Amino acid sequence: MDECYDYLYDVNAKQLTWNFKVYVVRLWESPSKFNEKEVGSIEMILQDIKGDRIRASIPNPVLKKWLGNIQEFCMYMMSNFIVVDNKIKSRVTSVKWVLTFSHWTIVSPVENPSYFLEAFQLKTISELLNAEKLENTELFDMIAEVVGKEDPRELVTNNGKEIRRLTVILEDLEGNKIGYTLFGETVDHLFPHLEDVRE
Repeated sequence: MDECYDYLYDVNAKQLTWNFKVYVVRLWESPSKFNEKEVGSIEMILQDIKGDRIRASIPNPVLKKWLGNIQEFCMYMMSNFIVVDNKIKSRVTSVKWVLTFSHWTIVSPVENPSYFLEAFQLKTISELLNAEKLENTELFDMIAEVVGKEDPRELVTNNGKEIRRLTVILEDLEGNKIGYTLFGETVDHLFPHLEDVRE
């Protein structure tokens, strides 16, 4: 007998029990707001059979239970979440809800996935340049070549924190160009790989 799974598009705060079969398409650690050297939460983007995506969060109190047990690009059956309205975290999907892990959350790996992962949501530079309006909540992928860069600069945020900023120019196969700005640790990670970029 086939099990019944919920769709991510249907998530709301009124229903208490959810049962998903999803891929983890993105996974990252978010620093603690009290100590940036400590992990405050693990964040992820989940995708279901319809291609819909939602953010999920593993908060600090249950981190140890899940640390290293969930991998990107793997399929899982997941249930027992707390559904929270996303008012604090930056939105990376168009859905306003976040699935928050608790002590009762159950995650089981799926050995033989029942559908293929479509991990990339590609956009072209011309789509971005010609769009009437862009959602600032949208997370997408792009294939382009880095053809120019500025020198990294220091930037002071609204709360007085100093971070590095680097702007690069991307070009696609049709010759379309667009600027892209990197911040924080991403600058330190990618800058050494950009040394040979033509100006």
